[in-house]
Amino acid sequence: MVHSIVPLAVLEAVKNLDTPVEDGLTEFADELLVKRLGLSTTVQMQLTEFEQMVRKDARVEPSHVEALMRLVGRRPDADLVFPAAGRRAARRAVRRMSGVSRFAAQSAPRWFGHVAARRAARTVLGAELGREERLPVARVSDPIAIQATPDGSACAFYGAGLVELLRLLVGYEGAMLHVTCRARGANSCEWRAVGPDPRHQ
Repeated sequence: MVHSIVPLAVLEAVKNLDTPVEDGLTEFADELLVKRLGLSTTVQMQLTEFEQMVRKDARVEPSHVEALMRLVGRRPDADLVFPAAGRRAARRAVRRMSGVSRFAAQSAPRWFGHVAARRAARTVLGAELGREERLPVARVSDPIAIQATPDGSACAFYGAGLVELLRLLVGYEGAMLHVTCRARGANSCEWRAVGPDPRHQ
């Protein structure tokens, strides 16, 4: 089962990207606006449903999330949707933590922040987050992203989500490289933090 935060974040990102930048909605006919997936009544109903599920900390069937990711993967702006959705999912994952946990992660030693990030990554993203040589490393073995997008484009959801979790809970400001991918025949997708630039040491 997949945490309901995942499909909610994907739909929120789609809606955000499909919303016209300017406020001149009256220039568009209603029929044209509903052709934008993110502004359709169906998506609005799903957003409401997933919002309620997130409040209950509920999970959804993987097949539903896979179908949604597959649909997004066909969009020409999929490379924008997936990272935006990952960041949204990470922010929601942090908000679902107790106030005490959030405070401890942000004010206590970094160790607690890493523990909190590891727990959030596993619970919401289904990722195993750890450290090797003092740098973050994450692995996702669930094949849902590759089943939805065989080219691996949905993997950007997880990569962006992991970086955002680390930024919020550990203060990490670097990038994580997608070093292995199931799309290229690996057993799992793996991200590794980029080491510090020696010029800045």
